[in-house]
Amino acid sequence: MGLSGFFPFQRPRTQVGRCLTLMIIPVALPLLSGCSGLWTRSAPAPPEPVKILVAQVVLDAPVSKSSHIRSFDEEPSEELDRALLPELVQDVELHAQRRLTEALAAQPGFQMIPFEDARRRRLDFGPSTQPLTDGQLRALGREMGADIVLSGRIHDYGRLRWQHWVTGWLLHGSVEFTIVGVATAWNPAAVGGYIAYDLLTDLPLWYGGAYVFGWAFRPVHVEVEAIQLKGCEMASWDDEDAVVSAHKALAVYPEEQRKRKEIQLQVHLEEVLKNIAETAGQSLRLKDCPAS
Repeated sequence: MGLSGFFPFQRPRTQVGRCLTLMIIPVALPLLSGCSGLWTRSAPAPPEPVKILVAQVVLDAPVSKSSHIRSFDEEPSEELDRALLPELVQDVELHAQRRLTEALAAQPGFQMIPFEDARRRRLDFGPSTQPLTDGQLRALGREMGADIVLSGRIHDYGRLRWQHWVTGWLLHGSVEFTIVGVATAWNPAAVGGYIAYDLLTDLPLWYGGAYVFGWAFRPVHVEVEAIQLKGCEMASWDDEDAVVSAHKALAVYPEEQRKRKEIQLQVHLEEVLKNIAETAGQSLRLKDCPAS
């Protein structure tokens, strides 16, 4: 705000008015500064940020081959695949843990324990390939002074499990199925044709594993759970989100990279984690102890 905003009168048009203004300013500024200091001192302190640890993100999606989550010019041999797959899985888990930490750091009111510190201390609790138990999550959080410990699980990565696909397809298809049935007086040929067409066109959407006309259908489904350590130890919050195709986010990559499974999956994973972090920014809070 300019100085004229502090005064209710119009800017003076005469020499006398300008002189009066110049005389008022040296007196007014210290007074305003003093008042500002008083107002600052009397304002309540902002709430203390919640200290959060993202302890792990586990890929428990049924990925049995490295080619399911990465593009290769030549399919790796069985021996190479057995050696490569654990490394690719761990890369996904570490990338997800880092990105979730960074996405939460962008939310107001959160103080994040750095990813590097979390990974370094995590190794004290066993091999990084072995998920932490509930007790280990709590112990790790207490050691690092966290108020809340988060643990994530990637349930679907590249393809939906059949339980998730059938549920999604039924919910989506039942409405259209009813519309077609009513419109055709439940003509068996028309209804049967619709079902066949719907399965053919919706299979890439609900099941995944396709790249069609620049659209990558690589579903990623993540769930994040919170354990509160400050005050009362308890499971306090959870959220999950899924992305089937993030076309706009993928479009920033060159065409050759857009075709690669690892790029498609990375883009969808980051979109999911950003959505979960935004939800956490609105709803993840320390809870009072339940009344005994």
